[in-house]
Amino acid sequence: MPAKSRIFTGGSILTGTSEPAWVEGIMLVCAHHLPRLLLCAACTAMALPALCTGAAMLQGQAGVNPLEHLIRSSGSWALRLLLLALAIAPARHAGVRLARSRAWRRGKRMSDWNWLIRLRRPVGLGAFFYAAAHLGLYAALDLDFSLEELASDLRHKPFIATGMLSFLLLAPLAVTSTDGWMKRLQRNWKRLHWLVFPAAILAESHFFLLSKTGVTGWRIYALALVALLVYRVLRGRVPTLPTQDRIDGTVAERPPQAAASDIRQ
Repeated sequence: MPAKSRIFTGGSILTGTSEPAWVEGIMLVCAHHLPRLLLCAACTAMALPALCTGAAMLQGQAGVNPLEHLIRSSGSWALRLLLLALAIAPARHAGVRLARSRAWRRGKRMSDWNWLIRLRRPVGLGAFFYAAAHLGLYAALDLDFSLEELASDLRHKPFIATGMLSFLLLAPLAVTSTDGWMKRLQRNWKRLHWLVFPAAILAESHFFLLSKTGVTGWRIYALALVALLVYRVLRGRVPTLPTQDRIDGTVAERPPQAAASDIRQ
């Protein structure tokens, strides 16, 4: 017989027979006890790259051209966080499949991983924040806020055009990321937020066109983006996980009609 695991939580002892105690403990804490702490931790993590970049500049460790480093760093982190936001949903499905394959008592339902989905909003807003900082630094340091220079760059520099289009697609997603907009738009909210995929493609194109000859860092982001896009395509062609509960997690059992009407995926 498998060894039993015991964990004390909330004044009661829960006994399981499958997953290790530390796995069950993490699932319980993340799912029920510390949602606000998780959001605070995510927001703090989003601010760390900016703080580290600022510290490096103050200490004179930002390279030969610190202003260029500042612009490039903000853009790189915008792309990284955008890819991370896209990877949260696949990670959630992977967690469910792992829990079911290992016969864990917790983690087999989609709602057990709602804590992970709650991190998608701060991560996505963090990506938009760094994209806005990237654009603002470019406009201030490279263009000196000149519309004529901007028009010239848009005509003659393809990487500027792709980056600008990516930002314009991300802007309405950031504005409508609140619960209020989700209720107003209903199903159209999900349709609107599919713009994140062309925005990510344009952001990767911007990074590729901006990369110098011989620099291969863009390939890592490109491979990650391709993998995420392939996942989305295959997800619509293969049988999905049983819709016992969706992202809201408010009802344990939901009929197929109610599950299909959810706007969050």
